[in-house]
Amino acid sequence: MENTKGADVLLAAHNLITGDRQNAYSHPLDDYGRTVEIFKAITGKALTVEEGILFMVAVKLSRLAHEIESKQWKPDNTVDAAGYLGCLHMVREITNVTAQ
Repeated sequence: MENTKGADVLLAAHNLITGDRQNAYSHPLDDYGRTVEIFKAITGKALTVEEGILFMVAVKLSRLAHEIESKQWKPDNTVDAAGYLGCLHMVREITNVTAQ
């Protein structure tokens, strides 16, 4: 099958997490490090950076499920979900998490 247009979502996510957004907010390890510290200050619950990113993936999956139920498509949710997974990978590269 030659149609690869669906892969454009991956390019869009790549551009988001490595371009201007990373320049504005810094590397995901730093960005989500701040995020989980704020979450802990508000709730008293500690999350790892990876868990903070997975929480954002969960938000996007919830929105994608709503899109399916409501038969409405919002392409940014798909791009964002892919982007958060890319951020998770970037964090794992820096923290030396290895595949088992």
